[in-house]
Amino acid sequence: MIKLLGILLVVISTQHLYGQDTTDVHRLRQMSYMQYANKIDCDSTSGSNLEHRICLNLEFQELDSLMNNNFRELLQRTENDSIKSKLSDYQLTWVNNRRLQSELISGGYTGHM
Repeated sequence: MIKLLGILLVVISTQHLYGQDTTDVHRLRQMSYMQYANKIDCDSTSGSNLEHRICLNLEFQELDSLMNNNFRELLQRTENDSIKSKLSDYQLTWVNNRRLQSELISGGYTGHM
């Protein structure tokens, strides 16, 4: 039982080493305006704010997915666990900084802006 608990703790504590934080993508997918995403052609928009937000959201999701795949590949190629841990720490710091920058920049753009 103790051995099983030890294995479980190791698995849980190293879970963050296998991919980047995708919380932002999941949150953006759930935005109410994304219900119209299938009606928008991002290659030919009328220039409305709604279309712009949808297209930027979709672009972010696509690029974030590519970055996540590249990050996972990097972790798989890295054999040293301490380097994997450092990479994960740096990546998490970067994600948190990206969130903070986004919140600071978008702070004045609420309502119909």
